Amino acid sequence: MYKKRNYRTVTWVDSENPTKEEARQMMDQFNLEPQIAQDILLPTYKDKMIVHKDYIYFVLHFPAFRHTHTKSYSQEIDFVLGRDFIITNRYETIDALDKYSRIFETNTILDKNETEIGSGEIFLSMIKTVYQTLSDELDSISTSLAEVEKKIFAGKEKEMVIELSSVARQLINFNHIIASHGDILEQLKHNGTQIFSPNFALELDSITNEYFKISKILENLKALMLELKDTNDSLLSTKTNETMKVLTVFTFLALPFSVITGFFQMNTAYNTDINPNAQWLVIVAIEITVTLIIFAIAKKKKWF
Repeated sequence: MYKKRNYRTVTWVDSENPTKEEARQMMDQFNLEPQIAQDILLPTYKDKMIVHKDYIYFVLHFPAFRHTHTKSYSQEIDFVLGRDFIITNRYETIDALDKYSRIFETNTILDKNETEIGSGEIFLSMIKTVYQTLSDELDSISTSLAEVEKKIFAGKEKEMVIELSSVARQLINFNHIIASHGDILEQLKHNGTQIFSPNFALELDSITNEYFKISKILENLKALMLELKDTNDSLLSTKTNETMKVLTVFTFLALPFSVITGFFQMNTAYNTDINPNAQWLVIVAIEITVTLIIFAIAKKKKWF
């Protein structure tokens, strides 16, 4: 299905899981290449851009850990930007686009702006709303890290190993999903001036700044996650060392009892190789000699 909205001379078509018939209608109405109509019928797993004489087709993926049911944790938006039209295509509900549609409808009703507004300006406003939603996603991850920090210092280090791994996976996926946005925006800046107003490139710089702002926040969260992981590992190691120390003390305390028991359990009555009157003393002397030799070797090799 798709919805068509008009704002002055610009037409915005927002489609979600379009049928073949709907894709053909968009192709005929906006004079799109058949390949473009074919592409929007199925998801694309990589960001890409195709520049035509009268329009630009490109695909962007956005992280969505809280609002998607897919295993990839990303949502795809296909854009087709022409001089007097903009097409957005997605394959599931995307909160950012739904939010912008309400803004768009409000602006259409309350339009008092006398300046010229084209499809380029509408796209810039739309993509800015999408990037602001990404900031909300990062805020959610930041909140998760704050909760992890509290639990780490509350003595729940073992439980936080899994939590930290989960957050690390989100950050890795987030970075992987938006990694190519910078190149796409740079290409759009270069090619957009041929279709849109001369100010398009300058205005797109503000969107690029939003992207780099998100990238910077992402880097800071990755650094914080690594610091928390190191702290958690150190606390776990300290606890493990304390446990080993306690077990060593118990072993040391039990050692005399084991030695004494072993002495009195020795059966030397049937050993004919040693003087029967001195068998027990000879065996004890051998054990003490071997112990001293082992102690000397350990001391020389600095094992303690």
